Amino acid sequence: MKADGLTHILLLIVGLLLLLNGCFAFDKSLAMTIVSSIFIIVGLMLSVVSAKLFYNNKVKQKLMSKKDKSL
Repeated sequence: MKADGLTHILLLIVGLLLLLNGCFAFDKSLAMTIVSSIFIIVGLMLSVVSAKLFYNNKVKQKLMSKKDKSL
């Protein structure tokens, strides 16, 4: 379970780095604008997915800890 949490945190970091790279890489050429836009879109999607996975993992851990305490 802890490895899953670490993986989700690393995914979130990668998503944020892609987002920042897309924001700071804008240039006047069309190719760089397209690449920057793709980085922003992928970074946002990856950040949302990893945040959702991280949240679901936390909820699952709480439910399991409550179940263990009741036994």
